[in-house]
Amino acid sequence: MTDRTPTTAAGAARAAAEAIRSLNHLTIRPSDAADWEMPGDVYAVIGALAAVAGRLPQALGQCAALVDALHTSGRLRHDSGDVDQLRVDAAAFGIEAREAAATAGRLADGLHHAHAALARIGYDEGTGR
Repeated sequence: MTDRTPTTAAGAARAAAEAIRSLNHLTIRPSDAADWEMPGDVYAVIGALAAVAGRLPQALGQCAALVDALHTSGRLRHDSGDVDQLRVDAAAFGIEAREAAATAGRLADGLHHAHAALARIGYDEGTGR
């Protein structure tokens, strides 16, 4: 059996994106084969998505930290050759990455609340009420 664990940061990010694409396809309609028929199935998916969203702030913060460190050490250049534009774009990236991290944190909170609410919901095999 081949180990398909990504060995690079970009590879791991691409694998995460592909996993979400697969999830989107698997949840189009109820399916026994996809384990997508019951409230418990939704509960498991929402719980996993909450975990994904909860990990995004760290990854985004680490992206911002790397670009900042490279910029601070003078290791970056701008395609235009304009050092002022480099400063502006590097700062903008840092601001947007931090905002994305905060937004991901709010997404994680919302998913945790949805997960908790769904924990009290089950499938009624009886009358269908």
